[in-house]
Amino acid sequence: MRCLSVPDYTLSRCRRALRSLLTVASLAILPVGAHAQEPKSIFMVLWRGETEVEQGFRDYFAERDLPVTYQVVSVDRDVSHLPGILKQIEAADPDLVYSWGTPNTLGIAGRDPGVAGAADYPPQITDRPIVFAMVSQPVESGVVGESQLSGRNVTGVSHVVPMETQIQAMQAYMPVDRIAVIYTDAEVNSVQAVAQLRAIGESYGLRIDSYKVPLDGEGQPDPTTIPALVAEAAAAGPQFLYLGPDSFLGEYAAEIADAANAEGLATFAATEVPLASSDALYGLVAPYYDVGRFAAQKAEQVLFQGVDPGTIPAETLPRFSYRVRLDVAQRLGILPAMSLMDYAEIVDGSR
Repeated sequence: MRCLSVPDYTLSRCRRALRSLLTVASLAILPVGAHAQEPKSIFMVLWRGETEVEQGFRDYFAERDLPVTYQVVSVDRDVSHLPGILKQIEAADPDLVYSWGTPNTLGIAGRDPGVAGAADYPPQITDRPIVFAMVSQPVESGVVGESQLSGRNVTGVSHVVPMETQIQAMQAYMPVDRIAVIYTDAEVNSVQAVAQLRAIGESYGLRIDSYKVPLDGEGQPDPTTIPALVAEAAAAGPQFLYLGPDSFLGEYAAEIADAANAEGLATFAATEVPLASSDALYGLVAPYYDVGRFAAQKAEQVLFQGVDPGTIPAETLPRFSYRVRLDVAQRLGILPAMSLMDYAEIVDGSR
């Protein structure tokens, strides 16, 4: 096998192919019944520890009896841990790297070299495939190009419903002409979501009012400012408060939704965790477990079918869940349009 003068990723595949050939040669002398498929190794880089995404990812492989081993680390919401983790990946020499979230993925896979701002996030791993999950906007963040194909060693799954579809979902609940959004500028994905909400919302004739969470003395978003920020947003008269894809908003979703409900302001959640962990009124979401399974499907294509990750599109789920909290709707006096009952998942959190 000739492995000279080729890109890093191709060279790495050559090394692994050679390793497989050596394994096959050694298996040839084993007794009958000792033959087994060589396990593939996956190095998982998480953002805030294990989630339902990883459960779905693992279940996919287990149900198919595909031999996979895992090494798992978490940055614990701090990307300054990534340089050390990159060294761990190099030492572990896994067959594939799994990356959770936009900050991790930008720090590992980097931006596509052909997009604007590519120099801000140069690729750190180019010699093995990367499958990401929970990247809210792969194209807008620059991980992949407009075609949704990276043309390099990266593919994955987004967990966020397209913004235009989200806006249509808000309007399906009741008439909307003004939306408030709280966000942090500590995460690229949060800033991008607000920009996209504003651009698409305004094309629908909507006014978008944005409110940035102030930072504390350590430069982190300050949760003690939430009540005042929500009160300021509610005073402007929006129909909904939008909770976008932001880990801070996810962590404090209950506090935000409680403050909004106290002001009589309904909350729309763009992702599953804020919707499930708070009294947000409703949301159009991709179930995290299903996101993990979809990411595993792409990893299977790479690891067991030999598909180049650069030719596998980065996608979101083909189907979403429209969930409405009936008890919250009754409390706020904002019942959904009857037409929603045909397809919405009605949840009564009071039971």
